[in-house]
Amino acid sequence: MSFTHLEVHSHFTLLSATPAVPELIARARADGLTHLALTDTTALYGAVAFARACRAAAIQPIIGMTVTLAAPADAVSATAAGKLVLLATDATGYRSLCRLSSLIQGSPARATLAARGLEWDALAAQRAGLICLSGGQEG
Repeated sequence: MSFTHLEVHSHFTLLSATPAVPELIARARADGLTHLALTDTTALYGAVAFARACRAAAIQPIIGMTVTLAAPADAVSATAAGKLVLLATDATGYRSLCRLSSLIQGSPARATLAARGLEWDALAAQRAGLICLSGGQEG
């Protein structure tokens, strides 16, 4: 039976993970994985290096991103609604991830936006080619 980690963070998720891309690939090879995802939080900084390293190691790369989802406007509390893992299914999905990441990282108030989370409308507008996972403690 095959297993794939679908939520993996690298040192590009600042203050939340420490492994560099080569370390992730080495561990995946040691564990006999044939596929591996990289889902750093609100950023795709390591995506290209990750995809190249995976292909060189005969591992199928899965590019993704973890995002915080903003609470609905009519919510009692303004705290974030939760976290989502977004996985690209193809080049269209990768472009959707790039747009979502740019929406957050390109904002002068990126720390506030990242903490508050993406609005449903922004996510809905860039959903093409994406698979959304919402499991886990913060999903």
